Amino acid sequence: MSLALMLCASAHAQHSHGRRNTIELQFDTVPTHDEILAQAPEDLMLRFNEYVRLVKLTLKANDITPIDIGFHFSLDYSKVFIQNLPPLEKADYYTAEWAALNADNVIVYGYFCFSFGPDARRPTSIIDAREYAPNPFQTP
Repeated sequence: MSLALMLCASAHAQHSHGRRNTIELQFDTVPTHDEILAQAPEDLMLRFNEYVRLVKLTLKANDITPIDIGFHFSLDYSKVFIQNLPPLEKADYYTAEWAALNADNVIVYGYFCFSFGPDARRPTSIIDAREYAPNPFQTP
């Protein structure tokens, strides 16, 4: 979990956030990484610059609680994937993780975080605060 928090906290621009590999695959997400929405999204969208097979798409509240979004792997290649979401409960933030195979069967994977609601905060600010908070169980 700490690794996921560190990776999410170190994410950058929307075209490179969450990419944890060395091949060039450009992508966009909706919601965008670290976006604050007025209300819960009804779906997630991933758009790639080349045809891929989306083999994994998961959603977790606060990087802990998995949400059943009904994702099913398909053998079909596409550049755009849209996943409908169930109604989402209020959480500090959500993290979507994905994995895709390109035409050469090289796996590419990443993530993006978002939050929603009138008192929502930017996900990376929450994650950063947790990382730098003193650990009461750690001995000096």
